[in-house]
Amino acid sequence: MRIKSLLTGCLLIISAFVQAQKIGIAEGLALGAPARHGLDRLNAELKTGHITQYHITITHTKGPPESLSIRHKGNELILGGSDDTGIMYALLEVARQLHLGTALKDIKDVTESPDLRDRAVSIYTMNRAYWESRFYDEKYWTRYLDMLAGDRFNSLVVIFGYENGGFLAPCYPYFFNVDGYADIRMVGLSQDQQQRNLAAFNRLIQMAHARGIRITAGIWDHIYRGGVQGGGIPGNENAPDRPTPGLVWGVNADNLTAYTKAALTQFIQKIPVDAIQFRMHGESGLKKGEEETFWADVFAMIKKTKPDLQIDMRAKELPRTVIESAIRSGIKFRIDTKFWMEQMGLPWHPTRINPENSYIRHSYGDLLRYPKQYNLMWRLWTGGTSRVLLWGDPEYARRMAGSAHLYDGDGLDVNEPLATKMEAQPHDAKPFDLLQPQHRYYDYEFERYWHFFQVFGRIGYNPHTPTEVWDKEFEHRFGPINGPLVEAALHRAGNILPRIIASCYPYSRFPTTRGWAEKQCLGDLPAYAKAEGSDLCQFANFDEEAQLLITGGSTAKILPSANSQWFEKTAADVLANVQRVHEGAGNKELASTLTDMRILANLALYHARRIPAAVWYRLYEHTHDPAALDSAIKHESNAIAAWRDIVTAAGDFYTDDIQMGVRVADLCGHWKDELATLEKGLTRLRAQRQNTDTIPMTAKAPAWPRQPARSFDELFKVRLSTADSVLAGQPLTIRLTASATAGLRSLRCRYRAVNQQLEYKTIEMTEDPAKGEYSATIPADAIDPVYDLQYYIELTGNDGNGRIFPDLNKETPYKVVRLIRR
Repeated sequence: MRIKSLLTGCLLIISAFVQAQKIGIAEGLALGAPARHGLDRLNAELKTGHITQYHITITHTKGPPESLSIRHKGNELILGGSDDTGIMYALLEVARQLHLGTALKDIKDVTESPDLRDRAVSIYTMNRAYWESRFYDEKYWTRYLDMLAGDRFNSLVVIFGYENGGFLAPCYPYFFNVDGYADIRMVGLSQDQQQRNLAAFNRLIQMAHARGIRITAGIWDHIYRGGVQGGGIPGNENAPDRPTPGLVWGVNADNLTAYTKAALTQFIQKIPVDAIQFRMHGESGLKKGEEETFWADVFAMIKKTKPDLQIDMRAKELPRTVIESAIRSGIKFRIDTKFWMEQMGLPWHPTRINPENSYIRHSYGDLLRYPKQYNLMWRLWTGGTSRVLLWGDPEYARRMAGSAHLYDGDGLDVNEPLATKMEAQPHDAKPFDLLQPQHRYYDYEFERYWHFFQVFGRIGYNPHTPTEVWDKEFEHRFGPINGPLVEAALHRAGNILPRIIASCYPYSRFPTTRGWAEKQCLGDLPAYAKAEGSDLCQFANFDEEAQLLITGGSTAKILPSANSQWFEKTAADVLANVQRVHEGAGNKELASTLTDMRILANLALYHARRIPAAVWYRLYEHTHDPAALDSAIKHESNAIAAWRDIVTAAGDFYTDDIQMGVRVADLCGHWKDELATLEKGLTRLRAQRQNTDTIPMTAKAPAWPRQPARSFDELFKVRLSTADSVLAGQPLTIRLTASATAGLRSLRCRYRAVNQQLEYKTIEMTEDPAKGEYSATIPADAIDPVYDLQYYIELTGNDGNGRIFPDLNKETPYKVVRLIRR
C-alpha cells in the first residue's frame, strides 16, 4: 500500500485498492474526532468489496466552517473539508452513496457550505421513565447521533423541565449536590444515581462532539411551584408541601437566586455543554417580582464564570428590561423564539398571528429591532403537530430554511418526532410501544422517521440538495417501482398537517399541550365552525365566507370553499400514489408507511368535507334557515365517513392508547375514540334540527353553488418591479404590472413594520396607463426606521375572485424590504 501526498499540510491521505475484494486504507496525519468518525463509516463501506480500484485522498480545503468538497481527478477521489466536521460530511456522503449502490466513479463532484449555521433537533425529558429508557442506552445514542451527523444536524437541544410535573425542576440535583446547599436534593435519588446521571450526560456530550454535534442544555424550570409546570399529571397541580420522591426539595423564594447561581457554576464546570437555553418567564417558576433581579445576577455569574458560553433566551413573555440587562452584562446571547405558535404551520412566519394578550407569545413580536443587538434562533414546534405519523416534504423544508433567514437569522430548531411521548403520564409508568408487535420493523422508534430528519437536516445545510439524496433511499427501502410512488405520496401528504394548522385550526389548540392535528377531530361541528386559523391575513374563516355569501362581498383571502377543494385534491393525489404501490409480503416498513399515508389522506378528506359543514352551520346561525342546518348535517355526515376510513386505515397498526399528552385534552387514545365523539355530536345536531321549528327564520340562507377553485395563475398575472431595499427615511414606491382574466377591479397594498404587534395599513394602488403599471407609495413618515418593512398585494377581479400576491403556494406571501441604515 502506498501513501500519496496531495498537498502540504493535508490532514490525511488515503490510498484504496482492490485486494481479494477488500479495500485497505492507511491513515496519515491525525484527525479530530468527527473526521475519524466519518472515516470509520467510510471504511466500513469500503470493506464490502464492491469497489473497483480507486485512490481516495482527503485534505483540508478553504471555506466557511463545515464546508465540504468531493471531486474526481483521474482515478482519484479527493475529499475535502474546511474543518473536521466538513471532512466528516464528505466522508459520510461517500459512505452513504456506496451503501445505496453508487460506484466510486459515479459519485458526483460537489462543493457545499452550510446555509444555516445552526441546524438543531430538540428533545424533551417530559417523563422520567421514558427519558431514562433512552438516557442510559449508549447503543440508542450511537444510532441517533449517527443519523443526525449523516443528515448534517450540528446541534442537539436537551430540554430539562417542561410540562414535567416538577421532575427536573430544577435539573441540577439530578446530576450533583451543590456545595453549601446540602438541604436541596432530588428526593429518593442516591449519590450513586447522581454520578450515573452525570456520567451518562457527559458521555452523551462526548459522543455528540465526536460527530460534530453541539449540545445545548435547556434549563426551563428554576423552581417548582405547580400550576402550568404540573404538566397535567394527576396530583401535581400544586407544589408539594413535603418532600416527594422524584421531585426537588429545598428550593424556595429565599434561596432561589443564590442557589441557582451556585448550581449553574457547578453545572458549567462539571458538564461541558456548548450552550444553555433558559426559559425566562413565569412558566419557569419565576414570579413577576423576581425575574429582573434573578436574571441580572445569573447573567453576571455567567459573564464571570464562562463568558464565551452561548446563552439562548426563550422569547415567550421576555421583558425588554431583561433583554437590556443581558446586553449590559456582555454575555454571549441570542433569543430563541417560535416559528408558528407551538404547531407546524406553513413554511413562513405568519403574515398576521392570532391576537394574544401578552408581550410576546407565539412568534417574534417586536423583537426584530435595529440597531441589531442580538441574533434570533427560530424553533419550529413540529412536536405539537407531527407527533406520530410519518412526515417529509423537501419543498416545505426548503422554504422553511429560507424563512429562517429573517433578521439575518442563521438557525432552525425542530422537535424530534414523538417529542411529547408519555407527557403528562406518571413518571413510573411503563412507556408504551407505538406500533403493535407484528408491525414493528425497527430497533428504535425514531428510525421510522428517517426522512423527517433527512429533509430538515440536509436542506438546512444546503437548500439545493439534489433530490437523488432521498430518491435513492426510497428505492433502496421500497424498490425501483414502489420507491418513487411512496416518495411522491409522502411528499404530497407533508402539506396536509401544516395546511390544517394555518387555515382551520381552533386557537385554543395551539399550545403543544392542547393541540394534535394528526388525531383530534377538533370537537363537534358548532365548536369547529368557530375556528379562525392562525394566519389571519391569508385564510378567511368559516364565518367570513358565510357573511360574504349573505352580503355578496369579496375577499382576497383563500376562502374555506377553495380550501376544502385543496384538501380534497391533496387526498386524491396521495391515495392515487398509494393505490399504485405493489404491496409485497414481508416489507413491514412499506405497510406501515402506506398506513400513515392513508390516515393522512383521509384526514385531509375529513377537513375537505367538514369545512362546508362549518360554513353551512355559520349560515344557519345567521339566518336560522333549517335548510342551511340540513346542509350542515349532510356534510358533517360525509366528514364522519372519512373519519371512519381513518380508523379503518389505522387498523391494528398503532397501540390503542397513544399517550402524547394530557388525557383530558384528547392527547391520548386512538382515532376510534374521536369517532365516538363525532357520532355523539352528529346525534346532537340532528336533535337540534328537530327543534328548529321553535326558532323563527330571520332570512333565507343564500345559495352556495360549488365553484371549482381556481389557482392564482388562472386568475391573475403579476410582475413585481420593486426594490427589496430602501434608504431609511425615504418613501417606498411599489410598482407592478398586473392583469386579471376577468379584468381587474382593484389592487390594494397592505403594509406594516416587521412588528407583529402592529396592524396592517392599506393604500390603494393606482394605474398609469402610459406605463402599463400600477403603483403605490408608502410615505417616509409611515416607515419606522427601527424595523424593516413588509407588504403584500390584494387583487380582486371583476368576477369577484380575489387573491394575495405573492402566491403562498409558491413563495412567502409577503415581501420584506430591508431598510438601509447609515
